[in-house]
Amino acid sequence: MRKALAFAMVLVAGLPALALSRYLVPRPALGLFGIFSAKKQVPPNWVLHQQTVELSKVDFEAAEKPCGNWAWVAGVTNMAALSGARLNQGYLVDRLYGGSVCLPSAGDSAALARQISHEYVLADGQKFTLLAEFKPGVPSQADPLIYALRQGRALMLLWGNKAYLLTGMTYDEYIAPTGNKMFIVNELRLFDPLAYQHKPEAIFSRDQDNPNEINGVLELSVYTK
Repeated sequence: MRKALAFAMVLVAGLPALALSRYLVPRPALGLFGIFSAKKQVPPNWVLHQQTVELSKVDFEAAEKPCGNWAWVAGVTNMAALSGARLNQGYLVDRLYGGSVCLPSAGDSAALARQISHEYVLADGQKFTLLAEFKPGVPSQADPLIYALRQGRALMLLWGNKAYLLTGMTYDEYIAPTGNKMFIVNELRLFDPLAYQHKPEAIFSRDQDNPNEINGVLELSVYTK
């Protein structure tokens, strides 16, 4: 089943990608949901480039149980695996929920992010630290999503209280004569941990669905030792 999302995001050229959301300068006013009419508002002298970015490796494991909390945990273990840290889904579910329970949703993602953010010393000899950050609501900027994908890192997108992993996106990049840039996201490509035998990819299109249904984005950093 194709799902859809639309939102507009702005980027200023010439600043480090991770710092853009903190140091922004004035630009054409689009508003968070201006993507529905954004192309009509773009000044005619801005140059359009259609862009695509995606993970080079998308070999994710599905949730071991058809439950919302297991899908969230599967998202975390898959993100950690991309950075070389191997976590068992059952181990993490036990740590977070006090046992192998099946819940329709994961719960408070911000609280869960704090719970998993610590040092791990596992029986197989692995030593690493996880640092998770959950930002509620629709992302206000596209650059953190693009930057993560270019660095080979997946992000977890919560939509309708269900966990997905961002694996790719297509977007329009408008470049002003001054060098400033504006991104308009057209499509997000997501891995669905609960898909199983069904098609595991969900597509969010700018022409469908409501951005208000996005609960937030979780980013995971892994520090191995």
